[in-house]
Amino acid sequence: MNLNDNRFASNLTIKPLAFAIACAVSGQAFAAQEPEQAEAKQTAVKGIERVSVTAQKRISTLQETPIAITAFNAEAIENLGIEDISDVNAQAPNVKIFPPYGSTFNVGMDIRGLGTSEPSLAIDPKVGIYLDGVYLARNSGAIFNIVDLERMEILRGPQGTLWGKNTTGGALNLVTRKPSDDFQFKQKVTVGNNSLLSSTTSIDTGAIGNFTARLTYMTSEHDGWATNTFAGAKEKNLGAEDVDALRVALRYTGGDFTVNYSYDNTDGSSVAMPVQISNVRPQYTDPNVPTMDLSTGKLYAGNVFAMMAANEKAPGRQTEFELDQHGREYVDIEGHNLTFEWDFSDNHTFKSISSFRSYDSDLSEGYDTDGGAYFAPALDFSTSPPSVDTSDVLAIPAFQYTSVKSQEQKSQEFQLLGQFLEGDLKYVAGYYYFSEEGEENNPWNIGIFTGQGANVLFTGSLPWGSFYKVNAKSSALFTNVDYKLTDELNVVAGIRYTKDTKSLTNVAKHDAMLRNDLHSETDWSKTVGSLLFNYVVDQDLTMYASISQGYAAGVYNPGSIDRFAYLNPANMGEANYEGTLTPADPEDTTAYEVGVKAMLLDDRLMLNTAVFLNNNTNLQKTIFDGSIRRSLNTGESKNKGIEIDAKFAATDSLFFTTSLGYLDTKYSDITFTDNTSYSASVAMNWTIAELDFGNLALNTNYVMVDDYQFSVSDPSLVGDNYQLLNARLTLSDIKIGERSNLKVSLWGKNITDEEYIVFGSNFNFFDAQAYGTPRTYGIDVSFEY
Repeated sequence: MNLNDNRFASNLTIKPLAFAIACAVSGQAFAAQEPEQAEAKQTAVKGIERVSVTAQKRISTLQETPIAITAFNAEAIENLGIEDISDVNAQAPNVKIFPPYGSTFNVGMDIRGLGTSEPSLAIDPKVGIYLDGVYLARNSGAIFNIVDLERMEILRGPQGTLWGKNTTGGALNLVTRKPSDDFQFKQKVTVGNNSLLSSTTSIDTGAIGNFTARLTYMTSEHDGWATNTFAGAKEKNLGAEDVDALRVALRYTGGDFTVNYSYDNTDGSSVAMPVQISNVRPQYTDPNVPTMDLSTGKLYAGNVFAMMAANEKAPGRQTEFELDQHGREYVDIEGHNLTFEWDFSDNHTFKSISSFRSYDSDLSEGYDTDGGAYFAPALDFSTSPPSVDTSDVLAIPAFQYTSVKSQEQKSQEFQLLGQFLEGDLKYVAGYYYFSEEGEENNPWNIGIFTGQGANVLFTGSLPWGSFYKVNAKSSALFTNVDYKLTDELNVVAGIRYTKDTKSLTNVAKHDAMLRNDLHSETDWSKTVGSLLFNYVVDQDLTMYASISQGYAAGVYNPGSIDRFAYLNPANMGEANYEGTLTPADPEDTTAYEVGVKAMLLDDRLMLNTAVFLNNNTNLQKTIFDGSIRRSLNTGESKNKGIEIDAKFAATDSLFFTTSLGYLDTKYSDITFTDNTSYSASVAMNWTIAELDFGNLALNTNYVMVDDYQFSVSDPSLVGDNYQLLNARLTLSDIKIGERSNLKVSLWGKNITDEEYIVFGSNFNFFDAQAYGTPRTYGIDVSFEY
């Protein structure tokens, strides 16, 4: 989608804000003129719950927090059918969350056009994920099945001063449930199509002196929705997943201090959905071009790109594949969090968050991105003309790879929080330290069309790929002050200084095209700030205007190796690693935002609107440039858009939630493509009947996503717009004894069986696309004591 009429774009920016202000003002006027009627309505219709959030590192209500933020409590998470983070896609304005190819445990995140889907351990995300205040450095591994969430907050726009680096797009704050003072037991079982079977068990011990504890265990498995028909397939069920997740939470409460410790572990395996091949370039499909295996020097009678073109399917979701190198990935994710809070005076608190996390992934069984199994016989040159030797048949891949990677991170954050001047001045100040180590061995089997006598095939003994180690350290000082200028007007100012050190080492031990390790290290530092004015008319109407900055350190890209240089005799058998040793520059953004948050019609209508403009410098984007994967800086660019969050209580039993996001992105460098997009969602919660034996409710959710360009440098690589309908019918509060109850839910996702693309890649010789999950359905049964 492109808009060429600037006046139209300007109107789109202004009108929703004017509408929100008009609604808010008219609502206030109505309340002032008819207080008796307003009071009567308040008693007649239950209003919207005022949700608490921690977006500013302290507890405040969503409506009082002058940030564009969407919050989901535990009930909303269940009603929307959110099982992992990818289910949040488009549930909030201008938020895209999607799994890239290669792993069901990876995640790509994009907020307001800033983000990345790059799974490399060396490339940082631009949307920070935080679990109980701990930054998860790798979005690889972040799509773990959500266990024990109390609340999820999506903070849109740069969060550089309070939340730190790598939040130029925004932040996702996950808050887990704390142990209860009372004994509780909950068991949930889910059965669904594709052989889905899931069980979640939670136990709260209740208070034992000053201690409380909570244990949650989840196990889940399903067979996926596509089949590998290859006779020697490593895995037949494509998209299959098997996960065991455990979380232990311990809490000690003293007179003026609290200690929380948590341990989480996700042990999983999955068979990633394969990509479908599209648009094999016709200039590479001459069937008469043979293939040379560089590891042996033999020629084979077959052009893999001609075979791929013959295998190319019509557009639409494919459910059967023939893949010779497609296996299972095994992951182990583990985390420790120790949080100490001390109220050392009436108005001041000291807080410490210590964390250690690790992530291991083993994809030794391989991932197949060429959409098929292709074979060719050797050419026998002892005859004239050369004949084929059917006793020597070679598998000829276009692109397959394996990967083994591991990552560890440590972090420590100290915070001081409190207030002065009888609460007129609130502050947060702190120090943050982070360190990370990672390693990946990622060999590729890849075919290259030369057009000069023969294709070139790099195989296991002479692979392309990425073989590297990364190290990163970061430290920061920050403060944020909220001062009450008048009864209605607050000014909030923040500042953060960050120093980063990163290094990358190309490891010769695993790389046949490198004799000795190559190492590079770079330091960066940056001070960012924010300034915000928040005008609180009353508890029902807040207006704010802000300027905020975001920063992401430079990145190394271990995929930026020119391996064609190996074929040049002048390089004496080595590839060119210069691209990996030269990092992309840091990414910076300055965001201007105006927003209105209103509670209208006696709390029956919540209407939150934001208009923003981001001025970006050197956004870091990864593109496939002919034969290598480069991380480039995009120069100057702008993102502007509109966001609307609304909730409406039509009656005591009927609630609606809706969101709308519009985004317009423009780059100064013509290498990158300008684009516009929208996203929207509508959800309905309807309590149909309150029966003697339980309550019957229907929850529906409809998501609309615009065309999406998967590469900023390739306007042809686009996923079409799509709509998804999900629904849940629940019979709850079925009494079993005095303290126990049962809940049964029938649910369906993508009920209309929409065929939609969630990811696309340009591999130079061909394009590949991954489709989203077709219709799924099942039943949940929950027992609580």
